[in-house]
Amino acid sequence: MPSRVGIALVVLAAAASPLLVPRSEGARTRAEAERLRAALSLEQEAAQVLLVGVGGKGKPSRESLGLLSSLPLGGVLLFGFNIPDAPADLGPFTAALQDVQAGKAAGIPLVVAVDHEGGSVFRFRGGGITRLPPPYEVGLRGTAYARALGRASGTELRALGVNMALAPVVELLGDGNRAFLGNRSYGRDARRVDASAGAFIEGLQAGGAAAVAKHFPGNAADDPHKGTAVLDIDLKSYERDYLPRFASAARKGVAAVMASHAILPALDADRPATLSSRLLEGELKGRLGFRGVVLTDDLYMKAISRDEAPERSAVEALAAGADLLMLSAGGAAPRVRDAIVRAVEAGALPRSRLDDAVARILELKLRFKMAEDLDAEARRARLASFPALVERHGQELAELLAKGRGK
Repeated sequence: MPSRVGIALVVLAAAASPLLVPRSEGARTRAEAERLRAALSLEQEAAQVLLVGVGGKGKPSRESLGLLSSLPLGGVLLFGFNIPDAPADLGPFTAALQDVQAGKAAGIPLVVAVDHEGGSVFRFRGGGITRLPPPYEVGLRGTAYARALGRASGTELRALGVNMALAPVVELLGDGNRAFLGNRSYGRDARRVDASAGAFIEGLQAGGAAAVAKHFPGNAADDPHKGTAVLDIDLKSYERDYLPRFASAARKGVAAVMASHAILPALDADRPATLSSRLLEGELKGRLGFRGVVLTDDLYMKAISRDEAPERSAVEALAAGADLLMLSAGGAAPRVRDAIVRAVEAGALPRSRLDDAVARILELKLRFKMAEDLDAEARRARLASFPALVERHGQELAELLAKGRGK
C-alpha cells in the first residue's frame, strides 16, 4: 500500500509543470516538498542527497540492487557501460531500480541521470535513439533546431526511465577552456550560447526530463578528471562572460546547475567551486537567486579526490551550498551517508542546510512528475511509445533542417 509520502508525490505530480512553473504552483510545490522532507529521518535525508553510479548492463548488478535495498538514495547515475546495445532495453533496467526504491524510500522515486550533451558526450553508442550532434554544430543551426533536439531528447529519455539529462553546457567557448570543452560549448558568441542552450533547456524540460546547466562558474584548459584547474580570469571577465550564462539558464527555468571543480581565484583562491560557499551560496544561490538544485560534478574526479576522501568532500560540498552529490563509485555511498549524519549530529553541518538541500531535491522530483516512474503501467506505456517517438523525431528534425527553419 502506498505511503503517505508516496501518495502526496503522485498527487502533486499531476499539477507540476516541468518548464517555467507559475509562481503560485511553485510556492505550492515548495510547500509540499517541505512537508515531505519533514517526514524523513536524518538518515533518510542524508541518503536523499546522493547521486550514485550503478553497475550492470541490461540489468542492474546484484551489488547495486543490494545498495538500494539497504540505502534508499536520492538518485542514480548511468554511464555508457550501463546502456544496452538496444536503447529500449534500458527501460527494464531503470524499472528494476525504481521498483527497489519504491519499497524502501517511502514512495520517493529516484532521480535517474545520464550525460546527454551530444557529440563526444553521448552515452547511447548503439543507435536506435535520436543522435545529438556536437553542441557547437547545434549553435550554428539555430534555436528552433536546439529546441526540437531538446524536446526529442526529453521525451525519449523519459520513455526509457531516465528523468534527468546532465546537459547542456552553457559556458562560452574561449581560448582558456577550448582544450577541455572543445565542441561541447554552443560557441564563442554569448547571444548564440544563451539562445541555443536556453532553447535546448526549454525543449528538454517540456519533454519531461530535468535539465542541468554545466559547469558553474566555468572551466579552464585542464581536465578536472586528472587534476585541479584554475580559472585565471579577473572579476570583469567573470561578470561579463561567465556569470551571465548561468543567469540566462536560470531565467529559462533550468532545474539544476552543476558546479565546476575549477578554482576561481578572483572570488575564492583556496577552494574549488564545488567546495566554495562564496561561489555556491554567495554567487549562485544568493546573487542569482537560483532556487533549483545545485549538483556537484563527480567527487571522485582527481580535482577533488586527490586531496580529500569523498566522506569529507561530500560534507564540505553540502556545507558550501551543494544539494545533490555525485559519486561515480556506489560503494562509497554508505560511508558518505554516515559521514553526513555524523557531521549534522556534531554540529559541523547545520541541519538546516541538509533540510534545504533535501527540500530542493524533492521539489525537483515533484516538478518533473518523477513519481510516475514508480508506476509499472505508466512505465510500460512510455516504453511502448519509444520506437515511434524516435522515428517521428527523425522526420521532424530532417524537415526542420530541409526547410531552413533551424534559426
